[in-house]
Amino acid sequence: MGKSDAIGKELMRNNMYFADAFNAGLFGGEALINPKDLDDVEPAEIELKDSEMGSDEFWAKYRDVLKKVLIKTDGKNYFVLLGVENQTEIHTAMPLRSLLYDTLRYTKQAEEVAAEYRKQRKEGNPTKMTKAEFLSGWRYTDRLEPVITLVIYYGTDEWDGARSLHEMFSEEIDEKILECVPDYKINLIEPNKIEDFDKFQTDFGKLLEAIHYKDDETELTKIFTGMTAIDKMIVDAISYYVDERCRTVAEPVEGGKMRMSSKAFDMAEERGKTKGMMEKAVETVRNLVRDFDFSVEQACNAANISVDDYKKNNGK
Repeated sequence: MGKSDAIGKELMRNNMYFADAFNAGLFGGEALINPKDLDDVEPAEIELKDSEMGSDEFWAKYRDVLKKVLIKTDGKNYFVLLGVENQTEIHTAMPLRSLLYDTLRYTKQAEEVAAEYRKQRKEGNPTKMTKAEFLSGWRYTDRLEPVITLVIYYGTDEWDGARSLHEMFSEEIDEKILECVPDYKINLIEPNKIEDFDKFQTDFGKLLEAIHYKDDETELTKIFTGMTAIDKMIVDAISYYVDERCRTVAEPVEGGKMRMSSKAFDMAEERGKTKGMMEKAVETVRNLVRDFDFSVEQACNAANISVDDYKKNNGK
């Protein structure tokens, strides 16, 4: 497991942050998911091969985090399965990946129902079923629990990967054909697209806001200096996704929380100077390549920056 995966999973194992991500990211800030009503579910999605064909092999896919929640709205109570996929990099086939996870979970639910009916028959206490119900292993009154997968993207580049299954098909396919193919759209939290961070009720929103303003020194300084009591988990996440020095300017306060010290101002100023120096170095490389026929490697050596830094900051 990479560090990014470990940080994302740790954040979403926290019921407060998990619920906040869904409530703000999908439900417009409405407190539809209560952290107290969340229960962890084994995240493995297992596909069994057909044993009647002589094979008992299986393969498994693992979600990052999966929880079950009891929803209480308008006097009605029902269960929903909520899954999270954390992404630091853009996954260009995410609709297919999410669809696979959800389909396996629905299939698993149906198989559990069918297995219970087989168990009852084996124990001599069969449930009364029609022929269609018996063959299907599913009674007309049986119901699936909805499955919702949320993709949380911790990167700063715009998500340019597919957002729906239909986007993964050729543009040449006739619209009449696509109308016969059910679409599947991903639920995506993309920090750069969030306009109202007040919808978040926990420090998780501060993390996403810091990612949003990662390259804006003024706004980032405001965010850091406004962090007077945040969880260490969030500080660690900001240090990884935004600036590793955040950990060094954070100090403990009462209640086991952390705050950004006055050193956050110095850090932001240093970030600004470093950014300016990098911009000048990149411009030097461009000029050497364009006007003096330097190779990129030669120009980077003359400007005293690495080729990787040049490619990362060139923006062309």
